[in-house]
Amino acid sequence: MERPIYRSDSEIRDVVEMFESCSFALQEFTHARHLTVACWYLCALPPDQALGRMRVGLQRFITHHGRQGYHETITRFWMELLGEFLRNLPEEISMVEKTSRAVEAHSNKEILFRYYSREFVMSEAARKEWIEPDLSSWKLLETK
Repeated sequence: MERPIYRSDSEIRDVVEMFESCSFALQEFTHARHLTVACWYLCALPPDQALGRMRVGLQRFITHHGRQGYHETITRFWMELLGEFLRNLPEEISMVEKTSRAVEAHSNKEILFRYYSREFVMSEAARKEWIEPDLSSWKLLETK
């Protein structure tokens, strides 16, 4: 996976702005860029607002590109996972360092399947609303 190297907050903000303005081509909005945007939101906003902004942004991005496929459970899963990771980092480290560490630690999208069986998470119900993991006892944080 492409692992971006950020040197400044403004480089991260540029990724967020390109996402929000739908300037990325569909294939350019990689997993690493998803994680980058999520980290920015999670560092700048309370968890519920960060999730809401990611949700709205993804729905807008998908629609802009003439696609369907927004997935509530997967979106919330990643926001919860990244939020927990970021909360466990020292507060004094920079946004650049937090984002770099998060992207590195979560570069493998298959992490999802440690918590969810494929059939369960790919169900229509999981696409439409949050569904707790079926494989792991890991308790995700309460986020509305």
